[in-house]
Amino acid sequence: MSMLSFKQVSQLVKAIGHKRTIIVEGENGIGKTGLFYALANDPHFANHIHVKPIDCTQLSDGSVWMPDIDREMGVSRELPNERFGVNRDNQRGVNGSRPALIFLDEIAKAKQFIKDVLAPIVYERRVGNYELPENSVVFCATNLGVEGLGDNIQAHLRNRLVFVKMRKPTQKEWREWALDKGIAPEVIAWTDELEEQLFDSFLDYQDGGKYHGQNQEGHNTHIFNPAIAQTSYVTPRSLHAASDIVYEKDHMDNDSLMASLTGTIGASSAESLHAFIKFGEQTEPYNRIVSDPSKCPVPSNPVAQIITVLKCITQTNTREQAESVCIYVKRMRKEMQSMFCNNLAQSSRVTNFVTVTEFQSMLQDNKIYFTGK
Repeated sequence: MSMLSFKQVSQLVKAIGHKRTIIVEGENGIGKTGLFYALANDPHFANHIHVKPIDCTQLSDGSVWMPDIDREMGVSRELPNERFGVNRDNQRGVNGSRPALIFLDEIAKAKQFIKDVLAPIVYERRVGNYELPENSVVFCATNLGVEGLGDNIQAHLRNRLVFVKMRKPTQKEWREWALDKGIAPEVIAWTDELEEQLFDSFLDYQDGGKYHGQNQEGHNTHIFNPAIAQTSYVTPRSLHAASDIVYEKDHMDNDSLMASLTGTIGASSAESLHAFIKFGEQTEPYNRIVSDPSKCPVPSNPVAQIITVLKCITQTNTREQAESVCIYVKRMRKEMQSMFCNNLAQSSRVTNFVTVTEFQSMLQDNKIYFTGK
């Protein structure tokens, strides 16, 4: 089966999610839950009720609907849980009702009776007797069966759904996201260096994969390997966690830093990243860069300069800061200025820089043409 990118899956949910339920299968930690947040921020869903992601493994009796007795009418009813965004005044057929954007996470790991209770939502857009408003979107996510994490959906049920597989992001795709999210520059620089290894997949070692026939355990110790017992490994999710640790490294000793990184991305990855953390220590604090850009020292080490450039991108949040950063970066080698401009031109953070004269000058000097994003 073809594996789709994060962007492709997002577009697919937008296109058919109001008609058919899509179940997204993918490796752990690659950003499947992030699909919901990306769609919730999409103008296409501005009028939708954004139901918080629902972890299906946490649901129990009463988590979907509860029986209610109407003694006057001599009947009982199924009242939906508020988490699904449907109620007496917001359901199909009620004027002014708002559609819901519902994300069911880890659905294939849920107990069978929970899958049965969720079935009307997934198949019919209905919670008990309450029908979701028109144009409501229901989509789901779960892990790949070959990961051995307990994901299972019966064949006759799979036939009623649209299953797609989402691949891991490439380093370039992840990097663009990381720059926008302010991921620690040391972590971004490290992924630049080990691009192939960190963003490969265990699927690459299976039949038809680019490393078919090679032993993954001996070839790549950084990523998830379902064939061996692992406590930690590199995924986009654990890279984000490693970034949080790196940002707080000044509040812990080196043993604590290495222990926490090892427990997040694995021992070999922690050792490798640590070298970039040491290079990062040769860079100047961001506050000093923006407060005295003309005199603040520029590091001599090439890797430290790369980390400095990434720091200047990920930590700049205002136009005033951008002005100072451009003065500082323009004192660096041409290669660093080019790297700075190229990365910014592909990032939403460029909005802080577009009207800064020094930035426009660097774009012209490096023959980079920014047309807006």
